[in-house]
Parts: sequence; structure tokens; C-alpha cells
Amino acid sequence: MELTGYTDASTSAVYRYATRGYTTAPTDTPASAHYDGRVLGIGSVSRSMFAAGQSGARSNPRSEVGVGVITLANPDGALDSVFDGSISFRERQVCIYAVEHDAAYSTAELQLRARISQAALRGDTVEISIKDRLYELSSQHSTATYGGTNALPDGTDGGPELAGKPKPAVYGKVFSISPPCVNTSKQIYQLSTRALASVDGVYDGGSSTELTAGSTYADEATMLSTAPSAGTYRAWLAGGMIRVGTAPVFQLTADCTADSAGNSTAAQLLRALAGARGITDIDAADVVALDAANDAVLGVLISGETTLDAMDMLARSVGAWYGFDREGILRMHRYELPSAVGAALPVIAQWNTMTLENVPNGEDVPTETVRVKYARYWSPIPAGSFAGSASDAERADLSQEWRVAEFTRAPSPNPYSRPLVAERETLLTAEADASAEAERLHGITAGVRRTFAATGVSTADPLLAGLDIDQMIELRWSRYGLGESTGTTMLVIEMTEDMIQQRADLLLWGS
Repeated sequence: MELTGYTDASTSAVYRYATRGYTTAPTDTPASAHYDGRVLGIGSVSRSMFAAGQSGARSNPRSEVGVGVITLANPDGALDSVFDGSISFRERQVCIYAVEHDAAYSTAELQLRARISQAALRGDTVEISIKDRLYELSSQHSTATYGGTNALPDGTDGGPELAGKPKPAVYGKVFSISPPCVNTSKQIYQLSTRALASVDGVYDGGSSTELTAGSTYADEATMLSTAPSAGTYRAWLAGGMIRVGTAPVFQLTADCTADSAGNSTAAQLLRALAGARGITDIDAADVVALDAANDAVLGVLISGETTLDAMDMLARSVGAWYGFDREGILRMHRYELPSAVGAALPVIAQWNTMTLENVPNGEDVPTETVRVKYARYWSPIPAGSFAGSASDAERADLSQEWRVAEFTRAPSPNPYSRPLVAERETLLTAEADASAEAERLHGITAGVRRTFAATGVSTADPLLAGLDIDQMIELRWSRYGLGESTGTTMLVIEMTEDMIQQRADLLLWGS
């Protein structure tokens, strides 16, 4: 294994350890590098497509951060100076390889690329806690906050009331956001720290009181020096701000678009959010495939949320899963019923697995109705904040956070006392896209789906080399209505791997 440690922002070194001493050849890269034989164990590393205890399309796919512990022998104290805190390993890279003791380094296979969360001296050992790369996305998406430093009537940094509050960022297309007023003297509001493609509407107390759009500002200085006419607004798109000509009487809301339709899909926004956090290892083919599966326009407003929270909302909007594979590459796929696709699949059977159990998953009753929530109003207008001209229909619509598309079909045959209703909140913006997703989800959840726990699966089996979550396998077994010769196609939705013992526990999902 290789651990990267830093003694300064740009000064790093790689520390190498193995279960047995190993030295690369002078012609290898790295050349003549020694791996100290101090690895006592690599604790099981777990990765999952769902939160604990959940599975299937009825749940919201949420990537779970996997955790493991590497233990190094240190009875002689030789590692004290490495792990005494003078070298920083936190959030740095760890790579774990598998190679035969007497084999060439060129045959080493990468088993896991992850991040170190902590390294600590523990008596005669060193414990290194590791997490997969989702850990990099689990903090607040942006640390940009308002300073509250305005010297009115100038400035766009807000007054004391905004000091320390997160700045909003819009991705895609959003409706009915309530932007902070960053200059109370000149009635300037910030919709997004990201540049906007367009401001699609500004309202004072409802859609019937829409302000008239004036010409856009070229820069911040012009916005500060030139007021709009009464009853109008003007936008500075590069700064994500608007200035209104009349102070709002009721609740001011706005609709806006930050990205083109082609860049507002789930795949493109997942890539953009990851890229904003410095993630560049993204599987390009997955992005293309997810776009082909669903190219609907989405939108999200981020103001203090973690990157994971935002990416989860985007992924579940199109029934997708995302996460890092064992090589540290960001993957994304739409969640589908597993089915054979012609190519031979890895086989999990009694000859390479210790036990198999059919575990409860809450999917033994089919779904009759799927409701997909879409066109989110990020700031619903409360009863007392409407203009007097607002109609009853307008009030009813704008006071609700979500619009709802529904698909219903009773199971046939139907021996169930109470078929289920499934609901999903999405960032879809159009009714047609929400209706299509509701029908698709119904097709997945309208049948009984099963989850199996397979324990002690031999990852040393060449047929299972490189097995990972979000991969299809063929399950052969003599019980549970499965076949031994003709298997059932299942999806690996969770994997807990012991790399030294070359065993894994799996959760498998399918029909």
C-alpha cells in the first residue's frame, strides 16, 4: 500500500508498506522502492448504493461512505516519527495493491484508491482509518459567506444581518427562490454566486405581480450606479444579481437559469458539482450513458448544503446512483431492474460462497401508485405574503413546495390487502419528465423484488475479479426458488470486502 503524507502545502512523500517486505526492481516505476512488511490487517471496507437497511427503487439511492482500518506493526517504534503528527495524512490518498511476493511490480493490481481520515499511534501498532472518496464530497459545497461589510449606499457584501450566512449557488433551472438582499439601500438581490444564463421572472407577492425586465447590466459598477425604473428590474448576469426599481411590498421571489438545457441534466450537473470540489476522475462514458437514459432539465439551489446532499437530490431525480469505484473513479448509472444482456456474468454459487440468506427488504408488496414531485418552489409564499391581486388558484399553487405527477396501475393478479404508494421528491422541472419517471419507477416497483445476503464470497475466484457494487451477477443456488444450473440475474448493491482474506459479503437485489 502507498500512503501520501504532507509536511507542507506542496511538500509530500509516499510511505510504502506491505504484508511482507517487497522491493521494486531498478527498472520499475517507482524504481528500487521498498515496501516495509508491517501490514497486520486491512479492516473490511464497505460500500453501498443505499442507506443502511434500504434497497430497491422504492428507496432513494444514496451513496454511503465506506470505512475501513489499516493496522501497521510498530513494536520497535520505528513509525513513531512518521505518525506523530508532524506529517499530515488526513484527507490524503491511500492506494492498496495486490501483487504476489515474488512477482514483478508491473503485475500489481489496484484494489482500492481512497482517502485517509485519520492516522494514530496505538501502542505497538498504527491505526489508519480510511474512507472512500465520497468523503471528499461530504462537507459543505461552498464555504463562501457574506462578510456584512457594506458601506451603504454601496457594496454587495450584505449588511450585518447577512454576515456569516452562506451565499446561494444555482445549478440548472430553479423556480421561486427568495434571494437575500445584499444592498438594502439600492435593493440589490443575489440569486446565485454562479453566473446566470437568464433571469426568467421576478415577482412581488405572486406571479400576477411580475416585475418588468429591463436591459441587463454589463458589470457591478453600472448596477450600483444606475437604478432601474419603478416596477422593473435589471439583472447583472455575471454576478448572479438583480436590482429592482421599487422596494418589494410582499415576498420577493425569482425564477432563473444558470446553465443551458444540455448542461442541466442530472449527469452534467453531477459532473459539475463534483468538478467544483476538485474531482476530475469522472467516467466520461457514464456521463454520456446517463444523459442518453434521461436528459431532462433539472435545477438545484445550494445554500449551505453538502455536495453529497445536492448530488443525492440530483441522482434520485432520475432514479440514478453515483459513487466511486475501487479505483477512485466517479461512476453514475440509472437504477434499473437487473437483466442479462448477452455477455456472461460473474457467478455466485455454493462453490464460491459460504452462506446465502433471503433478507427482508420491504418490497414483498408491489407498488400500485407512484407519485413524483417536481418543479420545486424553493420559497413557497405563506398566506400573508401575497399581493391582493393574487387569485385563489395562484395562492394555492405558490404556497405549495411541489407539483406532483402520478402513475397508477393495480397489480394483476392482486392478492395483496394494501398495495403501496411510493413518493419521490425530485429536481425535475417539467411535468412530462416527471410523468415519464413515475411510469418508469412503477415498472420497477410493481413486482415483488428480493434481496439476498451472500457471505464469505471468494474474491480470489478469477470469475469474480474486480467485482464491485452496481454490477450484475448470476446467482445460482439450490434454495429460495433459485436454480443451480440456470441462475437469476441480480445487482450487487452493497459490498463489504476483506482484501487480505479475499472474501466479501454482498447484498444482491433483483426479481
